[in-house]
Amino acid sequence: MAENLEKIRPVLTALEIGDTVSFPISRLKSVRTQASELGVIYNRQFKTKTDREKRVIIVKRIL
Repeated sequence: MAENLEKIRPVLTALEIGDTVSFPISRLKSVRTQASELGVIYNRQFKTKTDREKRVIIVKRIL
């Protein structure tokens, strides 16, 4: 899981099932919004987890 400073949408779109990616916690709202939108548009499911100690949000594509 590499920490990503790239644009959120292209990174989430490129995820394969089972892949994970992390973003800085400062991008929390944007990451969750994009994951939700992309899930509806492309019929995908994402799971997000916040790691407060590492200050990151982790996104996993599950479907």
